[in-house]
Amino acid sequence: MSIREAEEELFAALKAVNPDTVEDGIIDEAEYLSAKIKIVYLMKEVNGGSAWSLREFLREEAGCATAWNPIARWTEGILSLEEEKDWNEYWMREEETRREKMLKKIGVVNLKKTSGGGSSDRKVIYEAAKENRNFLQHQLELYKPQIIICCGTAQIFADIFLPGREWKCTSRGIWYYVWGGTAIIEFYHPGAHVLHCLLHYGLLDAVREIQKTEGLWRQ
Repeated sequence: MSIREAEEELFAALKAVNPDTVEDGIIDEAEYLSAKIKIVYLMKEVNGGSAWSLREFLREEAGCATAWNPIARWTEGILSLEEEKDWNEYWMREEETRREKMLKKIGVVNLKKTSGGGSSDRKVIYEAAKENRNFLQHQLELYKPQIIICCGTAQIFADIFLPGREWKCTSRGIWYYVWGGTAIIEFYHPGAHVLHCLLHYGLLDAVREIQKTEGLWRQ
């Protein structure tokens, strides 16, 4: 059974309980499976709408610039860790083309499977994630990611899936946990009010250090 077929089964069961469910997951199965490193971004919730597919939106429309340009840049950087690219090779250069190419190589999983608003309520997200625990675990087991980047979701993920576990910290202060060969990295939401270059290179530095320290996912 393909990832897409398994996703359809999972979401059909969830939508039978809540028809407002917004589908997420692997954007393009072939691109994801052929990527040098399999990356899943763990988000909180989508902003607006009901009963639609985030997967289809990102595959067909390449998302919106504000939220998805940083994700596309991070992905390009992680998939080319051996290269040292200057910021001017990323910033404002063919952003839509990059989104179209890079977003197909990733998975996106929301803790809460229905939409929210412009700002998230942590308690609501936590309760939804707790309720969706088994579903989320099935999703992640299906995708077998080598990196999970928690975009403002690490604490909730840790509380629900890794209670009491001791996380490690990189030399520059990024927390992470290796879970069955998968590096789970605590990081910011792509829309965080931090300079894009600081977020970008902060994440890439952390991934490089984790790769070297833990000996994971050699390219």
